[in-house]
Amino acid sequence: MDAGPNCATYFSMKKRRAGATETFSVSVDRETKRRLRRLAGRKHHGNVSALITELSVEGERQEAFERAWRWYGGNQPTLEESAAIRAEWEEGWNLARKTNKSRRTRAA
Repeated sequence: MDAGPNCATYFSMKKRRAGATETFSVSVDRETKRRLRRLAGRKHHGNVSALITELSVEGERQEAFERAWRWYGGNQPTLEESAAIRAEWEEGWNLARKTNKSRRTRAA
């Protein structure tokens, strides 16, 4: 028998998005859920999964920074010091991207 549009499984099967993904459950309070959805709406066109991916990468960066800072032997940086360091890193990355882009343009 052909599974056509009148077959129950035809409508109930969801198409999976490209790439390997995992589904898991997270319990948060209503306010947190609202904040996550609002932030996902602003940054990822409403895609909460993309926001969670971004947050996990940022968490790993923060953890690596803290590990390096402990290795260095200094006290934990204040929020202001962290922001200043991050801004300096971002400025360097922007300059590197700009330099890299101009090299590609010249070669072409």
